[in-house]
Amino acid sequence: MSTTVRDSLLASAICGAIGLLTAAVLLGSSKIPDPAEAAGVFPPWWSQQAVMAAAAEAGVIRDLGAVPFIVVVRDPEGRAQARLRQAGALFSVAPSGTALCGKLR
Repeated sequence: MSTTVRDSLLASAICGAIGLLTAAVLLGSSKIPDPAEAAGVFPPWWSQQAVMAAAAEAGVIRDLGAVPFIVVVRDPEGRAQARLRQAGALFSVAPSGTALCGKLR
């Protein structure tokens, strides 16, 4: 992959993450109805391996977002949102909030 293409993809991912953050704040999707399950939005510049490893630290991986830096986890202790942030997520939203970036697989 050329540097230009990679930089372009990185810029798009960063813009997408900023857009998600804005939408989450505006729509109030940061309120998580089930504290045991949340979608973590990790830094878009992280590798897929780093995202998956961090998500696994936060809880059981339940689903993947339409973009590779969003992962839904479940923490049986009901602390999914806090654990995602501790693992490096930029922010977390209710799993239904991931519809802002496309359907989950």
